[in-house]
Amino acid sequence: MVVLMRYVRIALVLAVAVTCSACFQFSTVVTLKADGSGTIDQRLLFTQAALAQLRQLASLGGGQDFDPVSEQQAREAAATMGAGVTYVSSTAINTSGGVGRDIKYTFTDINQLSLGQTPPPPGGVPVAPQSTNSSDRVAFKLTRQADGHALLKITVPHLPAIGGGNASPSTNSPSADQIAMLKPMLAGARLSIAIEPAGRRVRTSSPYVTGQRVTLVDFNVDSLLNDGTLLQRLQAARTPAEARTILKNVPGVKVNLGPEITIEFE
Repeated sequence: MVVLMRYVRIALVLAVAVTCSACFQFSTVVTLKADGSGTIDQRLLFTQAALAQLRQLASLGGGQDFDPVSEQQAREAAATMGAGVTYVSSTAINTSGGVGRDIKYTFTDINQLSLGQTPPPPGGVPVAPQSTNSSDRVAFKLTRQADGHALLKITVPHLPAIGGGNASPSTNSPSADQIAMLKPMLAGARLSIAIEPAGRRVRTSSPYVTGQRVTLVDFNVDSLLNDGTLLQRLQAARTPAEARTILKNVPGVKVNLGPEITIEFE
């Protein structure tokens, strides 16, 4: 439950930071081989509705050339993901649905990989850079088992709350008025992270599995905010099991509530 509430708060922070409506869709898919190497496929998309306001912010920040996700940004992002990560290629997206980029990276050792859960700030817009603090990022540990299987452990970080780090979830949960104010800014926003082992999947602690793909988190922010009582009910849940029951019938929300997720594969 605490992990989910922190995801909600970081989405709210992002909305305030860029002050745009329908601001972003950000997905990450990690494909992992048994030797620990693999690829990262990311898509970052800003809707057309957001771009006009983002351009205004860019001009207020000094008139820099505005490009929400340039190839140079994509190349430089490799250095923030850990040792052994290399930029491979990217393709610009410019459609009626939005503007952004599909990006591919490779990595040599998933144990060195460190992934941000939220999109980087758009290029040319004066907002704080994405955190590279290891405690705010998804981390991985891959080990070989006695039976020859590979076991991947994924640590889900505790994201910072609005207003600073040490307050309890109850004191920092968004109020009904805050949700009503920020809801238009977050319309259409989506965050997702998934892992796809190249070998046959044996088991995983995540309940969200499609074929070989294991979802760590995937939610439309609209689904969390459309129900005015959802966040309060989650806040009141005493155990992860209670929170899972509350989320069971919420469309578009897949969040692992434990601090660690495991995937075993051949």
